[in-house]
Amino acid sequence: MNLRTLVSRVLDKIRNRVYPILNAVKRVIKVPKLPKNKDGKVLIHLGCGPINDSRWINIDLLYLPHIHYIQDITKLGNFPGNSADIIYVCHAFEHISHRLLVEVLTGWKRVLKPRGVLRLSVPDFDCIVNIYRAEQKDITSIVKPLMGGQDHEFNFHYSIFNERYLYDLLKRAGFREIRNWDPSSAPYHQFQDWSSKLYPIYGREYPISLNLEAIK
Repeated sequence: MNLRTLVSRVLDKIRNRVYPILNAVKRVIKVPKLPKNKDGKVLIHLGCGPINDSRWINIDLLYLPHIHYIQDITKLGNFPGNSADIIYVCHAFEHISHRLLVEVLTGWKRVLKPRGVLRLSVPDFDCIVNIYRAEQKDITSIVKPLMGGQDHEFNFHYSIFNERYLYDLLKRAGFREIRNWDPSSAPYHQFQDWSSKLYPIYGREYPISLNLEAIK
């Protein structure tokens, strides 16, 4: 290892430790105001992480300056029923135990207005299997999309999905209509996130996401 690489790694470690502390301090000093959209829409982004759109209410367990509510995304008791137009969850639903999925979906549905939309993006197990096959059954090619990055306490996967399974879960939770959605044309969607990203591995890129939305 040369000196430049060593210095770079040390600086990365310092940044990874210092930045979360600075962000937490910023968040404590100044709590962000809730958005008030001109069209009156109430939009909730669960598990938003570092992504921020000023039209959305951001909820996450990370202490970041743009997070409105630092809380478990499975518990939305602080939101009244029939109050949200859209709830968006991108690559966060898989961080919830498979034993709790229907219960959590039912709780999210409670918060939605009649005809409100739950918009989901999750790692597609069928895509992961395709990657595994294309990469000559190399386990290391699918460890992260299957099991999570596991670089911090919240980045572990506890559930897997394909279209049929997720559809059935949404039906069991009582949603009326279930359909695919397109990140390039979905209303109120300007996120550059995993709903549209390709998964890079060994110089190749693969589709990775299943995008379904359900109507209350």
